[in-house]
Parts: sequence; structure tokens; C-alpha cells
Amino acid sequence: MPGHLAWSKKTNQIAFDRLGKDGYFDLWLMNPDGSGQKCLTSNHPLLPNKHIGQPAWHPSGKLMVIQAQKGHVPRYADTKCTPGAGALNDLWIITPDGKHAWKIHAVRDAVSKDAAGVLHPHFSNDGTRLFWAERIRNNRQPFGEWILRIADFYYDENSGPRLGAIRDYNPGGKSAFFESHNFSPDDRYVLFTGTQDGPLEIYEMNVASGSTRRLTHRSPMTWDEHAHYAPDGKRIVWMSSKDLSFSIKPFDLQTDFWIMNLDGSQKNRLTWFHAPRHPHYLARSFAVAADFDWSPSGNQIMGLVITHRPDTRKRGSGLILMIDLPTR
Repeated sequence: MPGHLAWSKKTNQIAFDRLGKDGYFDLWLMNPDGSGQKCLTSNHPLLPNKHIGQPAWHPSGKLMVIQAQKGHVPRYADTKCTPGAGALNDLWIITPDGKHAWKIHAVRDAVSKDAAGVLHPHFSNDGTRLFWAERIRNNRQPFGEWILRIADFYYDENSGPRLGAIRDYNPGGKSAFFESHNFSPDDRYVLFTGTQDGPLEIYEMNVASGSTRRLTHRSPMTWDEHAHYAPDGKRIVWMSSKDLSFSIKPFDLQTDFWIMNLDGSQKNRLTWFHAPRHPHYLARSFAVAADFDWSPSGNQIMGLVITHRPDTRKRGSGLILMIDLPTR
């Protein structure tokens, strides 16, 4: 079952994480047509070999950043440490042949309700910075309190990768959940999901000033997440539960992929996984359109859709779908 993916604009490879029979996620590679699937991290001698995932490519195609769960975490805490949850995860760099891996950022070790963690690292398009979200404490937010971080990134073939100066951002200046998405093509802006205004919304942030602009304005019962700029920077695709089922307690989520202009205008649904008369309909399943990435050409996205049967509410299979985008 896949979880997250990234499409290299340099090598045209897809990196994704998949849940294995041992109950842990691992990092995999494949071609865009699904062929050539290869696991890079199973029993890796340099990694902790628990949950590993959330890949993002360096623009050179020679490196990926990933999350890896700390090796000492007890089994009962594993569900909080999946790549999509991020608790007690550190940031690592791995080469696409799997031969080399380096830990570049570690969160504090304590196993507790206040456990630190990281989410969704992404490189800038010039390869000199790394953007991620980091959990700093637990609170009344459903997912804890987070900050956004951008660090200088350096890589030398002899000494390996390292992070330089780290700049912290707390949009809205109050306790909130944040999840990092990608850099704009000119690296002046980043997209992120935040709860500083209540519900999960999509925001754009100016990297230099830290000022933000809200791009979605939904009801408190709408989930908006996973926003990514198109390669040309003119459009944004994200996932949303607009007009679909969503509740936190009990957790119940249906989403589709949507597209909008850079300023948040002209929001249109791309997929219709829950519409019985539509070709996209996934019969007898609740579908969660999740992570995705743009093709190098910008005319397609490859998206992950997690499905589960409505009579069980249990997570089921994961689909990787290629979706053509409308021409303009």
C-alpha cells in the first residue's frame, strides 16, 4: 500500500513509500508506467529500519530527502510514527541507488505525548534550501503544535550533505498545525497547510518576509491539504474534501484533487472519485486523494488515492493514478 510520492524532473523516476508485510513503510522507486519497481530501504545497513518514507527529490536527481523513524521507539508507538504522522522521525538524505544515507536533522528523542517530529521535507528548485514542518509540542490541536523551517542545504561528494542556518516560521503567531508543501519555481514562495485560522487551509508564504496569503476559504468542515505549484508556477493542485464527507471524531474523510490559479481564483475539481455516474468513480469505496506530484512537462499529475470500504471504515488499498490535466 503506497503512502507518498515524488517525481524527479531530472531522471523521470518516481519515489514512493509503501507499507510492507512487516508493518513498516519503506522507500521504493519505479518508472512512470509502474515498471522497474525496486525497494531501496529494506534492512538497510545505515538506516533505523522502522518507518521510512515521505521522499522528495533534490533537483540534481542524485539525492532524495526522506523521513525515518528513530530505531529505539517501542512498537506500541509505531502508529504515531508513520511517514504521514511524523512523530519521532528524523530527516535523512539517501542516494537513489540506496548505497549511501546520512542523517541531517534529528529531533529530540523523548517518547511521550509531546514527542517531536518532522513532516514533508522539500528542496528548493535551485537545490540550496530545504523546507519542512516540525512538531514542537502537543496541545489541543488535533495534530499537535508545529512550526515551519527552512534551512540552507549543502552537499559535497566527499563529505556528504549537511544543513546550514535554519530559519523558523510561525504564521499567525499562535499555536497551530502546519504541513509544508513545495517551493514556487522561482523559490521566492512556499505553499503550506495551516490551522492558524481554524480549519485546514492552503496558504502561500513569502520566504523573505514570512508574510502569508490564504488561498482557500472553506467551512470548518472542509479539509484542504497537499498543495503543489505547477512547474510553470501558474496553477496549483491540491486535495480537498469540499462537498464530501469529513469529520474528525469519528475520523471520516473523502477527498478529490482540485486545481486553481496562482491567486486562488477559478477553483475547479479535477477528480470525481465519489460521483457514481462519473468515469472516475471508485465503486463501493471511500476514497482519499492524498499526496501527488506534477509530471516534468506539467500536463499530468501522478496521485495517490487511499481507498476503504464504507462498511468497515478501515484503511484499504492504495492506488497510484496518472491524471491528465485540462489544457488552458
